[in-house]
Amino acid sequence: MSREHVDPGGNRSILGGADPSTKIDPKNGVREEASDMPCAFEHPSANNEGCTFAVAEGNLVALAGQTWCIYHLPISGRDGTQSPKADYGAAPIADFNAKVFALIDESAGEPGQTTLDLSGVVFPGPINFTGRIMPAVLFSHAYFHGGAYFSDAQFLAAASFAAAHFADLAYFSEASFVGEVDFTDTRFGGVTSFVHAHFAQHTRFAGAQFADIASFSEARFAGIVDLAGVRSADDVSFTDVRFGGRASFADVHFGGDALFEHARFGAEAFFANAYFGRDAVFANTQFNAYADFTDARYYGNADFSVTPFDRSAQPPMENCAFQRVCFVGADFGRTTTFSHRPFQETSDFTRCVFVVAPVLQGCTFYEATALPESAA
Repeated sequence: MSREHVDPGGNRSILGGADPSTKIDPKNGVREEASDMPCAFEHPSANNEGCTFAVAEGNLVALAGQTWCIYHLPISGRDGTQSPKADYGAAPIADFNAKVFALIDESAGEPGQTTLDLSGVVFPGPINFTGRIMPAVLFSHAYFHGGAYFSDAQFLAAASFAAAHFADLAYFSEASFVGEVDFTDTRFGGVTSFVHAHFAQHTRFAGAQFADIASFSEARFAGIVDLAGVRSADDVSFTDVRFGGRASFADVHFGGDALFEHARFGAEAFFANAYFGRDAVFANTQFNAYADFTDARYYGNADFSVTPFDRSAQPPMENCAFQRVCFVGADFGRTTTFSHRPFQETSDFTRCVFVVAPVLQGCTFYEATALPESAA
């Protein structure tokens, strides 16, 4: 159901979900029919819907032969002409953010599961959502030109950041996602943190790109998590992460160190065709189900060791056994260690290439394990 909204600047609009043929007369605030949407924004979804904010014509901005609402106004037009947003200082940025917060707060207070559609919104500078209660919300294809701070935010329903672009810092530390969350094809340009974040349902990061350091340390994924095709240019940490459902890292490209030390995989873990450009650390990592490293490539050191005789270790050593693991066709370019790692069920190293003979001190192997000649 559409809802009329008056933002802090006195501008009237219809919140996401409004009939796109309706707008607000800027003089008297009365709704009137419009022949088409005045904002040039086109939603990149299959429906190719237009702008859901029916902003008064007096508040539209002309840019390179197009008109835009304040939310979707880009930094520059299709001909390279800069928009007023490019020159926003602290005060205009604060005013823009206040408008967005008003939309969120009003939507969060509405009964039912109305989704607030902020798809394609262009945020001109830093914005701080820290500790906010978030409704079902779409940030798909949004562009954050400054730091985006969602630390300790609570997303009470489904949230989508699919194909969003974070040009600077993106902090989701200790954020809580109650519903499904989608970061498919999202681009993170600055340091990114999901430290201590909690994901209650299906989580998607497939195809996401991280240009700087990214940390998911101590995050909790209760459902299925899809990170297939993720590309990171710098170090990425999944240290002490808990994966409750199936986890896919198939076809990932880790340009820096990939840290999984003390992580726990409660279901299947897939790293087929993974690329590890620097060190891959799986020391004391717990695999409770099938682990697939088929055709993975390791160009740095690979550490799958378990620390022996450490009663304080979490998880305990006896829980760090490979239940069933496949390294078929994997290529290990530098030092590889499996020290003290138990292999309790069938393990397959067929067609593995070890440039340096692997360290197998203290390992125990199930009788059906297929070892390559260089590791026998």
